[in-house]
Amino acid sequence: MGAYSISFTLGKASSEHGGNIQHNNRKFTAPNVDPEKEKDNIYYKTQDIREAYHNLFDEAVEEYNKKQTRPCRKIKNYFEHINEGKREEIFYETVVQFGNFDDSPCGSERGEEVKQLLDEYMKEFQERNPNLYVFNAVLHMDEASPHIHIDFIPYYTKGRVNGLSKGVSMKAALAEQGFKTNSKNFNCLVSWEASERKAMEVILNRRGHNREDMNATYKHMSVEEYKIRKDEQNIRKHLKKVLEVGSTDKVENTVRNLNIKLKSANQKINKLEKEKVSPHKSFFYSDSEKQAFIQNKMEESSIPFVETENGFDAQECYVEQIRKWEHEYISPEKSNRKKLMEDIDRLIVTCDDINELYKKLEELKYKIRFGKYISVKPPLAERYIRLKSLGEDYNERSLQNAIQFRIKFEQDLKEKIEQPNAEHFPNYNALTTIRFYTVTFKKGYLPYRKIHKFKPFTWTNDEELDKLLLLNKKISEGETIESMKKEFEIKELDYKEKDKAADEALKKYQRLVRGKEAFSVLYEGKESKFISREQAEKFREAFPHITEDNYIELFAFTDQAKRDCDVAKSIAQEAEQELRSLGGAIAIAEQVDAGTYVQELVSKENIHRNADHLPNGVFQL
Repeated sequence: MGAYSISFTLGKASSEHGGNIQHNNRKFTAPNVDPEKEKDNIYYKTQDIREAYHNLFDEAVEEYNKKQTRPCRKIKNYFEHINEGKREEIFYETVVQFGNFDDSPCGSERGEEVKQLLDEYMKEFQERNPNLYVFNAVLHMDEASPHIHIDFIPYYTKGRVNGLSKGVSMKAALAEQGFKTNSKNFNCLVSWEASERKAMEVILNRRGHNREDMNATYKHMSVEEYKIRKDEQNIRKHLKKVLEVGSTDKVENTVRNLNIKLKSANQKINKLEKEKVSPHKSFFYSDSEKQAFIQNKMEESSIPFVETENGFDAQECYVEQIRKWEHEYISPEKSNRKKLMEDIDRLIVTCDDINELYKKLEELKYKIRFGKYISVKPPLAERYIRLKSLGEDYNERSLQNAIQFRIKFEQDLKEKIEQPNAEHFPNYNALTTIRFYTVTFKKGYLPYRKIHKFKPFTWTNDEELDKLLLLNKKISEGETIESMKKEFEIKELDYKEKDKAADEALKKYQRLVRGKEAFSVLYEGKESKFISREQAEKFREAFPHITEDNYIELFAFTDQAKRDCDVAKSIAQEAEQELRSLGGAIAIAEQVDAGTYVQELVSKENIHRNADHLPNGVFQL
């Protein structure tokens, strides 16, 4: 019985040392490779990554594109989409090794035993990891010690309502395999790596061996860190040998170059060490353009971050760099017309007539010119702008009507609240919340959010008030939180049935598509990237009643199945939208009932308004 150490390291495609398919497949030979031993390597799979992407995602991309009404949202090439997007890695590589070059070198008896261990591990990897598609895997026996490079594409197939039904995501792939994030330091990735190391230990035990505890510092290293540290060790060894030679111009030049390389390696190691221990912080920006600018800079510098509902999360070790980019950002100048429209939108709900609006504009240094048409000159502008030119809803009469409508709305609301016994009305809380919202807004604690972008902001053109008014209508019609929750349960069951029907329709369509492709290969001699001749023959065996004379009929069935699939998907999406809308109404109703709806809006707004003050947009998680 022998003992072997275990090494399992994971790398990303984008990392400098993350994965080199050309090297793995010996398209070029590195200095540490023995060409005479290359014949002993085992090439389990060498599929082109673009072909792998086509096989995995073409159907999902086609389905997604058909739902898009805007050409710019369609995905032309999913491989390029992922590669250029930098949100997900195009692939990952894991390097697996039993023993090391000191105790299990290639060509030795232990080296041959390791080869068998690695072969056993490789044959079980895909079965153990159904969401990690292996497109390239090679066992190397032509370097210092046996090891396997496994390159895979992680993908999800569940949990996506919008976007692709099947796409690239390491986190989602591992979640589908049952790995969960239990804490910040034990996420699904760490959990999966621990599971793979356990699988390696099981293989050792199965063959009568024990796992040797080396207390190795690289136990939880990534492929990138492991290789950088190896580079550092090799540089130090080389530097030591050179220094032992003596002092010549050539030696001094070599030493200088090695010291530069050593410094670079140490910088990379320090960066990786900081990343490993650095906690995460959340970043919020009141200016969405500024946030986009910072995120773009981070992508260009390969700094990882995760987008959140209100901003993004990044590690604390990058705060200093992010601060520099914040100072580099220059806010784009707003046009005078847009600035005028925004000021009118903000002021109109605080004025009792059009003359008060003009007065408040003058307080903001606008100049007003009265005549046949009202014209306004913004501060520092050279020309006057006619209100009429901003759109028919911004002319003097329309603005006056909007003000009068708002005043009537507020008076009607006040009368309803002040009716005798009004506090006993079922919708009393909703009415008082509406009034509280309007007062809070007029005091400047909340920003305007227009439903119709090119119309002035009024109480009939406000997203938040619209939600409250819809809730008030439901309550006035006899709805309660309990009745809405019961309705939600019914709609949820209805949605699940429709979603299941849509899923079944999709599976039927996919089966017919594969059948159509298979019989086209058989009877038309079509070259297919998705189905081999052998797979097509299996379709013929499974469906002997489909012959060369009648297989064309399958095409019509496939087209009809596609139409049925689209209809079922549309019905499920409508049901889901209704469910989301009702869920939102219930959430608002509960906040209104608790008297916290407006307070929570104000609290959230304060976070964004304070984001441009120290500390600039950073909140500790």
